[in-house]
Amino acid sequence: MTRLPAAVFLGALLAGHPAAAETVRVCAVESADKGCHFRGEGAIQAAVDHAADGDVIRLDPGRYVPTSVRDVAFQDIIARGFVVVSNKRLVIEGHVGTVLDGADGVPSIAFVLRDAEVTFRNLEIRDFRWEEEEDDIYDGHGIFAIDSRVRVSDVLMRGIVKMGLTGRGTSLVEATRLRLLDGHLGIWLEEWSQAHVRDSVIANGDSAGIATYDDSTLHVINSVVANNTDDGIFAADNSAIVAVRSIITNNAPYGANAQGNGRVTVRQSVLHETGGQAFDTGLAASQLVVGEDVVREAPPLDADWLPEANAPQFVRDAAGPVIGLTGTGR
Repeated sequence: MTRLPAAVFLGALLAGHPAAAETVRVCAVESADKGCHFRGEGAIQAAVDHAADGDVIRLDPGRYVPTSVRDVAFQDIIARGFVVVSNKRLVIEGHVGTVLDGADGVPSIAFVLRDAEVTFRNLEIRDFRWEEEEDDIYDGHGIFAIDSRVRVSDVLMRGIVKMGLTGRGTSLVEATRLRLLDGHLGIWLEEWSQAHVRDSVIANGDSAGIATYDDSTLHVINSVVANNTDDGIFAADNSAIVAVRSIITNNAPYGANAQGNGRVTVRQSVLHETGGQAFDTGLAASQLVVGEDVVREAPPLDADWLPEANAPQFVRDAAGPVIGLTGTGR
């Protein structure tokens, strides 16, 4: 047997066993903590640039404002990111009180991902805004993924003036316990992107709650889509949305809608609209399937989007599947 030189053998061994993941701490400007690796408005991007595959970037409590941006070209647009992650696999997590605040500073997208794999946990992203409402510079979004894999859990986005969570190209999005509140359009997919959304709330937007285009697909499970003013869920082109064990209520003009060859399926859910219609009765059978197990009564929800204590059994029945939030994200 030929024996490898020690240096070659050690190199081969290390190649098969990647170095342990590093935790990179980031602090906001106002923090007095001396244990942070990066501090200040550009600290998150600096930590991303420093990090290696598998690292965890931990954002300490505080307010992070976009004072500088990076542009990512995609098709005929420029995605302008406060934080850009390209070709890396990372975890970005916060704590109670970790806020990315776009109300001040440079108009931008909170996070732009390109060919990346990122897990987001325990973050608040709020008030990201645009400089020009209609141009080729995309800003005012929450998380904008291009050909990337995204995992989101326990993330709140509020007051995002364009799209909260976006999947473009061949992105795969998995979201649990996501809150998209008081913004424009909650979740937007195009091209061949896919999303699985569980135990989440998409509410009070001034456009659609969920909108899919091209050949994208989305499954929404045990979630609430409520009080959006341009359809609750909407599928266009050749895209498809499947809603299961979810509550779709008080959206206008329709709770569920489709266009072209878009397809929407609603099963084991509540579909009720007080001010509008549950769905367009003129849609073809191939565009919209509403199962016989769909309840058409108004669901009484409390301030946390959970069924009230005196809610009818169809909302939370111990003998059957839970409709609406389970509180577990599973």
